[in-house]
Amino acid sequence: MSDILSQEEVDALLSAVSSEGGDSGGLGSLFSESIEEDPADDTSEKTLSLYDFRRPDRVSKDQMRTLQNLHEGYARLYSTTLTNFLRTFVEIELVSVDQLTFSEFVMSISNPSCIYVFKMEPLEGNAIFEVNPSLVFFIIDRLFGGQGRPSEQSRELTQIEQSVIHRIVESGLNDLKDIWEHIGVFSPKIETFETNPQFVQIAPPGETVILISLEVRMQNASGLMSLCFPYLLLENVINSLSGESWMSAQSVTTVETRGILEQEINNLSLPFSVVIGQLRLKIRDLLQLQKGDVLCLDKRKDDDLAIQIGGITKMAGKTGLVGRKKAIEITKVLEKEVPGSDE
Repeated sequence: MSDILSQEEVDALLSAVSSEGGDSGGLGSLFSESIEEDPADDTSEKTLSLYDFRRPDRVSKDQMRTLQNLHEGYARLYSTTLTNFLRTFVEIELVSVDQLTFSEFVMSISNPSCIYVFKMEPLEGNAIFEVNPSLVFFIIDRLFGGQGRPSEQSRELTQIEQSVIHRIVESGLNDLKDIWEHIGVFSPKIETFETNPQFVQIAPPGETVILISLEVRMQNASGLMSLCFPYLLLENVINSLSGESWMSAQSVTTVETRGILEQEINNLSLPFSVVIGQLRLKIRDLLQLQKGDVLCLDKRKDDDLAIQIGGITKMAGKTGLVGRKKAIEITKVLEKEVPGSDE
C-alpha cells in the first residue's frame, strides 16, 4: 500500500479541517475534541511577559519603592538647601527611579556635561552626581549677580565656575548623607570631575545601575539632576532597602539621631535670670519718680523668686550669698512651664 496520498485525498482532508459545521465524526471534530481534552494546551488563563536576559532586574520592586520614598525626601531637603543658597525659590521633584545598564545611562548624558564621581564610604565603588548644563549656567549666572539666565551656547566650565558648582554638589551630597541615615552611616566624598561622559567608567557597560532623576524648577529656568548608583555599590546594603528593614532601621536611626541632638544641645548656652519682683506704674507716676523714692514690688522678702531660662519660668528659689557673690538656691522645679512676663 502506498504511503503517498492522492490529490483527491489531500483535498478531502483540507476541506474537513477547514469545515466549521462538520459532523461529529469528521476530522475537524476530532481535532477540536483533542484540543479541548488536553489541559496542558489551555493557554486561555496564562499570561506571558517579556524578559530580557541581557538586563536582569536585580533590584526588586519593593526595594525600588523604598529608593523612591527615600529620594522623595531627598528632593524636598535639597530644594530647601538650594533655595537658601541661590536666594530664590527652588522646587525639586523626583521624576523617576529606573533600573538600566550603565552604557544606556552614559548614552543619555549630553556632551559636555557636569559630572561628579563620588564615593559613599564605607561602600565599595563609585557613584555619579550629574547636573544638566543648562541648569549649571543658570546657577552660575545667578550666583555671579545676574538675573539667572541660562547660557545660549554649550561650553566647558572655567576653573572658577567649577569651584562654584563644586560647592553646590557638596551641599547636595551632605543632604544625601542625611537622607541615607535611614539605611546606614555613609560619608559621600567627591573624587573626580568630568565633562565628557565617555571618560567616566564606574561600572562595566552591561552592569545594572539605579538612576534617580530629579527635575529642578526655578523662576526662569529648569533642568535635570541625576544620581547614578551601580548595583555593585548597593550590593552590601540592598537587603536594607526592603520595606521591613527600612522601617526597623528608621526606629534605630531615631535613637541615634536623638543622641546626636542631645550632645549638640548640651553645648548650647541659654540666658539664666532671676526675677526679684514686678509692679505696674502709670506713665504719670513714672515721670514723677525722683532719687530716693521707694517702690514696693509684688514679692515679700521670704517669698520664692521666679527663675527663668530663656525667658520661661522653670524653677523657684531663694536669694543668698556665697562668699561675696549673690546666689540663688533652687527650692522647686516647676512641672509646667510659665511664660516670662515683660511687664
